[in-house]
Amino acid sequence: MYKSFTAKDHKAVLGLPEDYEISGFLSYGTAEEEPHFQKLHQALDVLAPGYESRKLKDSLNHIYEITVAGKRYWLAAVYGEALLSEYLHLACLFGSKRNIHIGACGGLYPGLDLQSFLIPTWSFGDESATRIYSRENNDKKYFPDEGLSKMAQDRIDPKIKVWRGPIITCQAIYGETLEDVENWSKQGFYGVEMETSTFFSVSGHFKVPATAILYVIDNLIQGQTIGDRSYIEETDSREKIKDELCRVGLSALID
Repeated sequence: MYKSFTAKDHKAVLGLPEDYEISGFLSYGTAEEEPHFQKLHQALDVLAPGYESRKLKDSLNHIYEITVAGKRYWLAAVYGEALLSEYLHLACLFGSKRNIHIGACGGLYPGLDLQSFLIPTWSFGDESATRIYSRENNDKKYFPDEGLSKMAQDRIDPKIKVWRGPIITCQAIYGETLEDVENWSKQGFYGVEMETSTFFSVSGHFKVPATAILYVIDNLIQGQTIGDRSYIEETDSREKIKDELCRVGLSALID
């Protein structure tokens, strides 16, 4: 059905010009849209003074279109796979040359903390979007582009520790149990989050290079969860690490 829609078909439905194209796509995995768009725009003020920005409408109303040096990019706020898969599908059809996802993960590896970044070596996913875009993938592993991952890592402040390792995508955070967390950790996963397997699956389907850069919002395997005392005490540090995350993601996007 909708899989047969061409870029021209989608542009007609969305009211976009036939020659509409984008050069890259960045998604931020968050349920709190405006504060994170604000951070992205603050980073752009430094990275690309004079950039243009407008928020899209209707079914694209979680996307800002930015223009830098004559090139158009999409910045999207997403939470989980459904809207992400749709926006990413369109971005790839509309010409994206690189896809970058930024966001948070829960730690599954001892030693991961808020001052760390995690760039996945691969992501395990068994969600509907991963299955439908990667129908022949039986091991359910989804990979980023290593060249793009290295390029992003090279832009991170050297004072910040960067971990590399596999992660797992789970769409049901409130359904996670302690047993799940312990099993995932024993299986060697470094973190758990809600988007990366879909991000890599859809990007891979369209053969667009993709990577993800995540900060550690809590370390589940060490007993830390959102809302506990240590989490609250780290509020200021968390905002600073998110500022760096936005800077790195955008720098890799518009390079």
